Amino acid sequence: MLKISGIDQRALLFGGIIMQKVAFVIDGWFMRKRIYQLKTFLYNGENIRKYCLKHLLKDDQLYRIFYYDTNPLSKKGHNPVSKKQVDFEKTSVAVQQIALLESLRSTPNVALRLGSFVWQNNAWVLNQDRLKSLISKKISIDDLDENDVKPAITQKGVDMKMGLDITPIAIKKLADKLVVITGDSDVVPALKLARREGMQVLLDPLKAVTRPDLREHVDYLQTHV
Repeated sequence: MLKISGIDQRALLFGGIIMQKVAFVIDGWFMRKRIYQLKTFLYNGENIRKYCLKHLLKDDQLYRIFYYDTNPLSKKGHNPVSKKQVDFEKTSVAVQQIALLESLRSTPNVALRLGSFVWQNNAWVLNQDRLKSLISKKISIDDLDENDVKPAITQKGVDMKMGLDITPIAIKKLADKLVVITGDSDVVPALKLARREGMQVLLDPLKAVTRPDLREHVDYLQTHV
């Protein structure tokens, strides 16, 4: 008996037009940073979805947008320059992040995946430009202010969650095309698996410089900014 693939079945159903399901995987920290730099659009759930839809071809169908990010840092600490206590949950950055996550929760076709922040040994890091000025003796320590430092935080669990979502999508044939918005090559093993399973993988680097090891394991690059 002749076996017909899922894609071929959709082609027959829609009169020879192949309806491709498209899944999006978004590194939230990366996308937010790039959109703020490029000043492309107001960064919220509705506009993120609108941006993703630009990637769809005429007969494509949106499967789901998987968005990966973290809740704000829920700790307090003392700024090493001003000596003031900082409640990170009440900073303007945290307030903006909470508003963003709420907008994503109410956006159609969006699945929000949250990792966590880890504050490494309660350490602080100095702004790179100010560090260079300090080393070159253009400024002194007395010239620093509290805005020149930030906590040394890293995301935890985000890359793993991306891989855990991409794997069943590819193996179970839940989508035909994968659009990945990231600049992080840690997701490469999952992309390799997706391509082995027959998915077409598109990377949107949002005009950022693309790492060679990331570029190697996608089918093509495309951006709409």
